[in-house]
Amino acid sequence: MRTSAFLFFLIFFSQLLKAQTLGGSAAYNFLRMQWVPQAGALGGRNVSMFNNDVSLFNENPSLLREDQHGNIAANFTSIAPTINGLFGGAAYFHEKSATTFGIGITHLLYGNEMQTDASGNILGNFSAYDQMISLGASRSFGERWHYGATLKFIHSNYGPYNSIGIASDIGLSYYDEENMLQAGFVAKNMGVQIKTYANQQEDIPFDLLIGLTKQLEKAPIRFSLTAQRLHQFDLLYNDGIFEFDNYGSPVKYGVGAKLLSHLIAGTDLLLGEKVVVSAGYNFLRRKELQIRNLTNGFTGISYGIRLNLSSIQFQYARTHYQSSFSQHQVAFNFQLGSR
Repeated sequence: MRTSAFLFFLIFFSQLLKAQTLGGSAAYNFLRMQWVPQAGALGGRNVSMFNNDVSLFNENPSLLREDQHGNIAANFTSIAPTINGLFGGAAYFHEKSATTFGIGITHLLYGNEMQTDASGNILGNFSAYDQMISLGASRSFGERWHYGATLKFIHSNYGPYNSIGIASDIGLSYYDEENMLQAGFVAKNMGVQIKTYANQQEDIPFDLLIGLTKQLEKAPIRFSLTAQRLHQFDLLYNDGIFEFDNYGSPVKYGVGAKLLSHLIAGTDLLLGEKVVVSAGYNFLRRKELQIRNLTNGFTGISYGIRLNLSSIQFQYARTHYQSSFSQHQVAFNFQLGSR
């Protein structure tokens, strides 16, 4: 009964808010960014696979688990020479309510910029940043199901312009230990601006994802497949005028390309119990960032490594956006307590 009610609630709000950002323009676009190296190495999104990394609740709140009690995470993302992102998280299991709670703090600093007026006169400098505090909770239902929710408090500041918003994620996950099968479903960033930048209400980047993770029985390999932005069929941006002016003909995307643009594929190679090597391919990222008539190298590809030590876990991920630009992520997860 509780599962049915939760699914109804999830679908109802997904349908209610799916009209957000269908055009691709939204406020708080840093919510689309990946802060977890484990998911980053698997292509940028993963809502189905869990382990003792507490920061995974940023992907799907139902991935908060009892085993993560006392864990803290510190994640660092290098986006550009002056743009850096930080994420810190922690988990606590409350035995009386049988609920795992999580807290996350996100800070994206864009650095200092010169401030001028409309005539180009220098007025000084200003700093720009985005911040978010996430409060999550997750519970189990039966032996294989978990459900959870996250409440996000958002603050964005770009010099004289600032905005405040609130959003939530609602997720569901399934784990069949015998068959080494995991699945996840999440509706992300359902919310609204409380204070706008310039008295104009903007959308928040809603997303609807479903994922599946399967480990082979007789080989140390685990595969993941994630489908993103299920509320919108055509995700591919097409500037016909630019394409015609620069290449002589507009690009045309068929149904197959539009379907594949929703998919993210990832794989883990388990080298014993302490080392995991990951790689992923993001079809949408490849399509969006490729340059016609040129070799595009590793665009859309990501990879990384995870080291599981006695009381600390180290993660590294590298994501290729174009041949001349890639993003680096490093994370440390500490086990401070246990039940």
